[in-house]
Amino acid sequence: MAVSVLLALGLVGAGDSPGGASVPAENQPPESRPGPHTAPFLGLPPPRETRCTVSDILEPSCGVWWGASPYAGDVESLESAVDRNMDIVYTWRGIDQSDVPGERERRLIAQGRLVHTNIEARRFTRSGHPDIAYRDILAGRFDASLRSQARGVAELEVPYFITFDHEADGKNRYNNRGTPEEFVRAWRHIVDLYRAEGADNAIWVWNVTGWPGNVDRLPGLWPGNDYVDWISWEAYNMTGCDKMSNWDHVDSFEDALSPTYDWIQEEGPKHGIDPDKPVMIGEMGTTDIGPGETLKWYADIPDVLRRYERVRAVKLWDSKVSNGCDFRVQANEYARRGFELAGQDPYVHLPDRVRRLAEYAATRDRPRD
Repeated sequence: MAVSVLLALGLVGAGDSPGGASVPAENQPPESRPGPHTAPFLGLPPPRETRCTVSDILEPSCGVWWGASPYAGDVESLESAVDRNMDIVYTWRGIDQSDVPGERERRLIAQGRLVHTNIEARRFTRSGHPDIAYRDILAGRFDASLRSQARGVAELEVPYFITFDHEADGKNRYNNRGTPEEFVRAWRHIVDLYRAEGADNAIWVWNVTGWPGNVDRLPGLWPGNDYVDWISWEAYNMTGCDKMSNWDHVDSFEDALSPTYDWIQEEGPKHGIDPDKPVMIGEMGTTDIGPGETLKWYADIPDVLRRYERVRAVKLWDSKVSNGCDFRVQANEYARRGFELAGQDPYVHLPDRVRRLAEYAATRDRPRD
């Protein structure tokens, strides 16, 4: 059971009685209850903030973390273009790299962002980043670099999102680096190594593609509730993408999100998947579907998220597959404006007081089932 910190803890409100006992707002006479615009004038957080909590695995109770995998790693340019900071930045590293988190991840954290790193089963220390077989991970051939990573994460003393080999159900990965059973064993092996090195601040995010045609693969790739903190998948529209020749329709953000969401909620328990785990949309975006339509695709996201209460984090994939398959919001004014509008919505623009609670999450014990 995740432990939460109540944001209102220690705050003295205008409705407190003279003797110090707080009178619940619902028990105050209507004329004495602070209205929605009263609290800021009194120097108090708005009512929505006082009800927000953040769990030890960084699940917010009052909205959604908003983030990105920025083009060319330039998060500052993206933030400037959309007039807000990213809560989470996605980075990619290899299992053979000992210096994880590296200088970039440490800088992002020092600047107040959360970091989510995908640890690929590939050799990032070699040209071309060749694949690594899961059986080599299980044989312990990368234990030294993995232990070094774990110690680096532990030294951060802040929560750190980690995925092993994201999109393991994808057509280019499934049964490629190893069998589903070997993937599960490799995932558990890595988590066990991190825990043995004291990296209890690592938050494990199991990420899949979210393509409806791949859901039959998910049960065989599930590492188990004790080895996963968040569940994650992608939400894309790829109309006109030259890499997806049969994509001649338009999927809204909700169209892309809902099939896997519904499967997890309805079918997940049959396969030992806890549907109450928080959900992260690991990557999302649309190709150009016309000025108004592209803007609306992004601008509608917060209202969609309000209908899917388990989704607690969303990240933009701000990059391109090819010239004919471009998801960069700064390359499309209507995408940029839509993403900017969405990012200003209070549901995905968590108050600074809530964001600061993340700094304390690593100091709390995390009971294991």
